[in-house]
Amino acid sequence: MKKVSVALLVVSVILSLGIGGIAGFFLGVASTEAGKNFLAELVEEEQMADVAQPRRLDRAEFQLKYPSNWYVDVEDEDFDPDHLFSIDSPGASYVMFVMGNMEADPEETLQDQISQFEKLLTAPTINKFDRYGQLSGKGATLRGKIMGIRSTVKLFSYNEDGFTVMITQQYPDEDLKYVQDGMSLIEDSFSLKNGGMPEESAD
Repeated sequence: MKKVSVALLVVSVILSLGIGGIAGFFLGVASTEAGKNFLAELVEEEQMADVAQPRRLDRAEFQLKYPSNWYVDVEDEDFDPDHLFSIDSPGASYVMFVMGNMEADPEETLQDQISQFEKLLTAPTINKFDRYGQLSGKGATLRGKIMGIRSTVKLFSYNEDGFTVMITQQYPDEDLKYVQDGMSLIEDSFSLKNGGMPEESAD
C-alpha cells in the first residue's frame, strides 16, 4: 500500500464536514422569509454556460476545461488548487474535486457521500453509474428537493494505484438547460496525468 497523503486525509475530512455544513447552511437560511428569497434568487440568476472559449486548469496531476463565465472559488478557506477546489456557475451550480494520494475503496467512498447527501435531499431517488468522462469508478446520481428546490447531485469516486479522486456535481433541476453544457465540458475534458501520480525524478 502506498503512503497516505496527509493533505488528502485533511481534505477528505473537510469534504465530509463541508457537506454537513452545506446542509446546516441551507436549513438555517431557509428558516426565514429573507432566506427563502435568497435561495430563490440563487436559482433565478443562472446564466447560459459559455463553452465557446473555455478556460483551462492545467496542474501537475490533472487538466480540465470549464466555461469562461464560471469561476474557480479561490476565496474558499479550504481551497487547494491541487487537492480541493470547486468550479462554480454564476448561479447555484458547481463541480467540486477532491483528489490526492490515498488508498480508498471507490464503493465505500461513494456510499459515505450518498449517506451525507441523503441528509440534505428530501427522499432522493438514486441511480448508479460507473464512468465520469475518461475515468472508470463508482458513481451515483441523486435527485430530490433541497429546501423545496428540486435538485440533482452527481457523485463519483475513483481510485487507481493509490490515487483517489472524488467529484461532486450539483445543480437545481430548473437550471439544467443553462448548465448542462458546462458540466459536460468539465467532465469530458477532465484527465489525469501520469495516472494521477506525480512523476518520479530520474536517478
